[in-house]
Amino acid sequence: MRVRTVLLVMLSGGCLLLAACDSGGGKGARPSLTLAETTSSSTAVESMVSRPSDDTTSAPLTPLPRVFDPHVMRDSVLRILTDSYGIEGVESVTCPPDQPVEVGLTFECTAVVDGDTQPVPITVKNEDGEYEVGYPG
Repeated sequence: MRVRTVLLVMLSGGCLLLAACDSGGGKGARPSLTLAETTSSSTAVESMVSRPSDDTTSAPLTPLPRVFDPHVMRDSVLRILTDSYGIEGVESVTCPPDQPVEVGLTFECTAVVDGDTQPVPITVKNEDGEYEVGYPG
């Protein structure tokens, strides 16, 4: 008896569902959506959701300042000291991190030459990140 009741309720629910879905296109019928229409609709909704409301404020995005890579600069300074300046006995070079690419900025790398620590002046020449390596001392 119990199984019959469950089956009868399920059958009735299914009939109601089918009747509700098949409205026959009369008044109040909802248009069907294709996948393309659904996609464009969801895009429009996403666009509306991502817009800030009038009562909120948003800060403009500011780009991060460009900085020199200290490892790349180290290799470059080492090469310039040995190849261009012909300095022998350069053991190591270290350059400070987070140096901004700002025209005219000067800072120092440090070179160890024959056991002596020497400052190496660096001057930023342009916005493209070109810099001048001074003679250590």
